[in-house]
Amino acid sequence: MTALYERYRPKTWSEIVGQDKIVKVLRRLAVAGGRAYWISGASGTGKTSIACLIAAGVADQWATYTFDDPTQLTAERLEGLWVQRRYRPLGRGYCNIVNECHGLRTDQIRKLLGLIEGLPDWVTWVFTTTLAGQQRMFDCEDTNPLLSRCITVTLNSDVALPFAKRAKEIAQAENLDGRPLTDYIRLVNEHRGNMRGVLQAIEAGGML
Repeated sequence: MTALYERYRPKTWSEIVGQDKIVKVLRRLAVAGGRAYWISGASGTGKTSIACLIAAGVADQWATYTFDDPTQLTAERLEGLWVQRRYRPLGRGYCNIVNECHGLRTDQIRKLLGLIEGLPDWVTWVFTTTLAGQQRMFDCEDTNPLLSRCITVTLNSDVALPFAKRAKEIAQAENLDGRPLTDYIRLVNEHRGNMRGVLQAIEAGGML
């Protein structure tokens, strides 16, 4: 059976909770390609979900490439991605998602600089990183040019109440609810706003 956090991963912008201002901006921007996005936030606050929604808005599923580990961006793979810049696809466009991008090496960053400079309107890049990972990257001068080419988005970390409400809704839908909202707020705080961890605790019967 699919884990709760995967089953209830937001599939539309209206299902993103706790990030109202950012969603409003991204819904306006993510109607066309030709941009690079840099999304940072605490673990489990919605970075990957937002990246997927941006991709859904600008590219077909077959033309969306997700790299969950920066080591997947080999020199050969990066060279191959230049084809996207040269040839418009038959569909809406291409989207490349790089998760945990704080693990990028200097040589990868240098090649990415060329790939995301002056993007054609059919290519979109989305980079996601944790706040701690982003800070480590800020300390590296080679990263600054990459960041300057992206629309930077920092997710709200004050998510206890909206996450607790959503978690309780999910628990009720799964017949796993037996606690007041205050207990869900406490659970969210215990997991430092990580919705994935919260839903795993609920799935294990933590709110019965």
